[in-house]
Amino acid sequence: MSQESKLMQLIKQQIDIERDQVKRLIEARKKVRVAAARLLILEICLDSEKHAAILTEMLEILKKVPPDTSLWEHELEEYVGEALARKEFEEHVTTESDVLTRLKEELKHTKDESLKLLLQNIEEDEKKHHGIIQTIIHNLYKME
Repeated sequence: MSQESKLMQLIKQQIDIERDQVKRLIEARKKVRVAAARLLILEICLDSEKHAAILTEMLEILKKVPPDTSLWEHELEEYVGEALARKEFEEHVTTESDVLTRLKEELKHTKDESLKLLLQNIEEDEKKHHGIIQTIIHNLYKME
């Protein structure tokens, strides 16, 4: 089995795992009465749904990419334009910065430790997205 086939198989297996996780979490959430635990289960469930969607799209894109071609090099047929994509990403970074500022302020005033934990997790996600978007913007600048 080629390395590409192994990767595609791995992605398919991970999609199945993520979807199975979603089903189990939905059922578990119905049985949990503690509010903080329900919120955390919801967050994990949504993350698994997001992962399955990303992996599914990744699989579809990889089917179209020639071997030994970077995704930065491969152009999809549904062309929008790097300038427009960069503009959208830059606007998202601005919005995320505002969200991070509000989250930090809320974290200072929130006394409930479970809410703090969940808000901190959202903050970490936003910071991670911020870094990834900055990398994408950097690569889009190189392409223009």
